[in-house]
Amino acid sequence: MKKVLSIIVSIAMLICALALVSCGEKQDELIVYTEAGFAPWEFTAKGKTDVIGVDMEIAKYIADKYGYKLKVINGTFDAIVAGISEDNALGIAGISWNADRANAVEFSKFYWGDAFQAVVYLKASNPTLVDGAFAVSNFEGKSVTYQTGTTSQLTISENKATWKISDAKDFTEVLSALEAVKGHNDKYLIVDSQVAAQLVAANPDFAYAQIEGLEAEQYGVVAKKGNTALIEKVNAALDELLVKDSSGKNQIDKWFEKYSAIEPAE
Repeated sequence: MKKVLSIIVSIAMLICALALVSCGEKQDELIVYTEAGFAPWEFTAKGKTDVIGVDMEIAKYIADKYGYKLKVINGTFDAIVAGISEDNALGIAGISWNADRANAVEFSKFYWGDAFQAVVYLKASNPTLVDGAFAVSNFEGKSVTYQTGTTSQLTISENKATWKISDAKDFTEVLSALEAVKGHNDKYLIVDSQVAAQLVAANPDFAYAQIEGLEAEQYGVVAKKGNTALIEKVNAALDELLVKDSSGKNQIDKWFEKYSAIEPAE
């Protein structure tokens, strides 16, 4: 009987080892909300369907560091900050800090601090540039497009009257906002500068310039308001990723260079 019991216990232990889920050791899931139209941060490459980019590498790094099973949910940008409700969820989508967002979600430390609001314009429109920056006088009487829920929307809201913008149209995807500008010298797209660079690289009729007088924005990872425990884990991971090597670059710099060279899907 003892021998039989020993065999039964051994089999049970083996089953437990092979099927951790049944033994209460299920791998925790990390949900990451993003919006795959923001290259090089998150996007799909030409001919591919998987979401890739700098932010997706950050998500994988966090998941691997803590043994999470990663689940990426690709949705609309404006729903990320408004929609995070799970304790095991993060928003990683080139999310710039601002006071309104900070009141709605928990922000990690910043992992990128060189994002400027820029204008993508048709070269044929020949706008005035001041020391390489897009002069705000160009906006007078013109229309602008932007992606819903981004800091570009906030920039327009705060400056529309001062810059004398005649009309502002929002789109859920930045590529749709760009499409609305094509063929129109009196329309401009306002978007983060790194994304502007990607759009222009794929559309030779366009150029871009940072908007004069605006300060740089800083990106962070966000979690549900009050979820400081998860943000502390994110910060620990970011501390590792932000360590510079002998070349003066950190891992996020290197990912940025890598994904800036990949052509996004249209």
